[in-house]
Amino acid sequence: MNRHSQPTLEGLWLTLRPVAERDLPGIVEWLRDPDVLYWWDNALDGVDAARRQFLDPSSEQPLWSFLIEEQGRGLGAIQCHHPYHGEDSEFTAGVDIFVAEAPARGRGVGTEAVRMMLQHLFEVLGVHRVTIDPEAGNARAIRAYEKAGFRFEGLLRDADHIRGGYVDTHFMAILADEWPQAKARWERERAADG
Repeated sequence: MNRHSQPTLEGLWLTLRPVAERDLPGIVEWLRDPDVLYWWDNALDGVDAARRQFLDPSSEQPLWSFLIEEQGRGLGAIQCHHPYHGEDSEFTAGVDIFVAEAPARGRGVGTEAVRMMLQHLFEVLGVHRVTIDPEAGNARAIRAYEKAGFRFEGLLRDADHIRGGYVDTHFMAILADEWPQAKARWERERAADG
């Protein structure tokens, strides 16, 4: 999947659409919010920096950025990438996410967005493994990812450098053969919510 062929993913109440140039000023503002910045730890010094990170990443690994929307209102962003770039890289992908709008936090937006991305990665792109690595102290994110089907694989010591120091990360993954069970739980929760 190249950047120009990114699909828009439509869910029951959220939409994940490719980040566009018009979204960059809002992303810059989101990443100035101390509550978002605390966990994302990547303040952007302007639209050019946001463009480099969300539209034209300089790394060699493929990266796709999506805006998380509810009824046309941006709530945050989710990215997926193939961390092991190369001929056989399609077997695995990584996901990063932040929910920026305070009223959207704590009501399942992150879990729903991650589930939508997992469905696309497993059912459309056919990846075998998806990883995510929240900071070990980010209990809210860890619970959301477990609910989406991720399993703990190990603690990576000093795996990230944020807020001026090294922190441990909680390395998690979900495999293609685990996705059907996670998807069934998602469908049961949707049915219960009516």
